[in-house]
Amino acid sequence: MDPASQLPSLLPRTVLLPGNEVIEVPDPKPLSLPPIVPSIDKPCTPRTPRRHLTINELLRSPQTPIRRTRTTKKKGKKECTRDDRLRIHTYYDAGLTVKQILQKMPGLTQDQVYYALRNRITPQRKSRGRHPILDTLKRRQLIEYISQNKLTRREQWMLIPSIFGWDCGLEAIAAAIDREGYGRFVAQTKPPLDENIRRQRLQWAWDHVGWTNAMWDKILWSDETWAKPGKHTRVWVTRKKGREEVYHPDCVEPKVQRKIGWMFWGCISGKYGKGPSVFFEKEWGGISKESYSEHILPRVAEYMRTHPGLLFQQDNAPGHSAQFTKEMLEFYRIPTIWWPPNSPDLAPIENIWDEQKDWIEVLNPEIHRNYRRLRSTVSSAWDQVSDEVVIREIRTMHDRCLAVIAAKGGYTKY
Repeated sequence: MDPASQLPSLLPRTVLLPGNEVIEVPDPKPLSLPPIVPSIDKPCTPRTPRRHLTINELLRSPQTPIRRTRTTKKKGKKECTRDDRLRIHTYYDAGLTVKQILQKMPGLTQDQVYYALRNRITPQRKSRGRHPILDTLKRRQLIEYISQNKLTRREQWMLIPSIFGWDCGLEAIAAAIDREGYGRFVAQTKPPLDENIRRQRLQWAWDHVGWTNAMWDKILWSDETWAKPGKHTRVWVTRKKGREEVYHPDCVEPKVQRKIGWMFWGCISGKYGKGPSVFFEKEWGGISKESYSEHILPRVAEYMRTHPGLLFQQDNAPGHSAQFTKEMLEFYRIPTIWWPPNSPDLAPIENIWDEQKDWIEVLNPEIHRNYRRLRSTVSSAWDQVSDEVVIREIRTMHDRCLAVIAAKGGYTKY
């Protein structure tokens, strides 16, 4: 029996909707089923049995095969490698022009040379944000100009755009200098060195670089320092950026126009530690050849008689190198060591003064005008410097000589 003939008897003819509304459902249409197509017998390829995967194969993440493409370069055009870019920068730093670089490196084009000069040697990830106003060539010109001599090192940054004819401001100059690894810093204060002094310093370093610790311990190092109350180093404070707290009372260091001070003389040796010290009294006046020979040399002679085997070292200050002082050294029979001029970096006692002034800051950091209080503080600070510190500084003499040799008689970090 046709199943469609039974549908009218199975389905209701009326439906009750909300609100007691009755509608009649029309008779459904008879179903039309598709005819059954008989299967066609033909030979089939047997299926390959499925292989069961192991647990390691199931856990292994699938890998997408990488398609490797080979780029072809134009015929007759040489590829500019990293070594080529390095040679281009080296030739340019040596002063060669682009035309001369092309003659040195045949096969490269002018565009390749300009590209190598505008970009870094090693390809870098493209930086985000705003691009610099001054490109690589202009930054190189800027650094080359700044590094010329003493005057260009002190050139004001605001005048640089007018010198080169660039249309940029001070911020672009500061960003370019910072990008090249340069900055504005306080110049170090060092004694002047001419070619003659450099030769003397270098010769002294070569003559003493082979000295042993026992030989350095036989030197009686002497020097003077100007001792003052308060701090002798820069004071750093934490405040807001900008100008809001620049003049906050807690961020301002008081300045005294006429700060008191006292000339203090001392000596050290690696064999006996700290030697005698002398306060240069006010009535003695300044350190001259007469006052130095009258008040300092007798104490040195007495100390060296009780502590034999020492050589006296002093710098070339006018009161020390005068002919009258040399005669008094012979009179007191004080053996001396020759000292090169303008060489405080070779004297370890210079670092002892820093140690003493650090103790002055600890013992009495306030600025005052009491000479008796200052003298007591300086004496206490000198007593606080231990012999271990003295030995530590004298043990740096070998490194100081090596530093002078490396600088060819020039300035060192000491």
